[in-house]
Amino acid sequence: MPVHHGGKVGKAGKTLASKGTSKVAKSKAGTTLANHKAKCHSK
Repeated sequence: MPVHHGGKVGKAGKTLASKGTSKVAKSKAGTTLANHKAKCHSK
């Protein structure tokens, strides 16, 4: 799967990857990524 850089999805990935992110931000980022995966990468 290609890695996303920039945009909403790329930012969400970076948020999840960084250690010093708050729980709220992480859950939001996770939701963003999950939605994106379901929409664009489901097969």
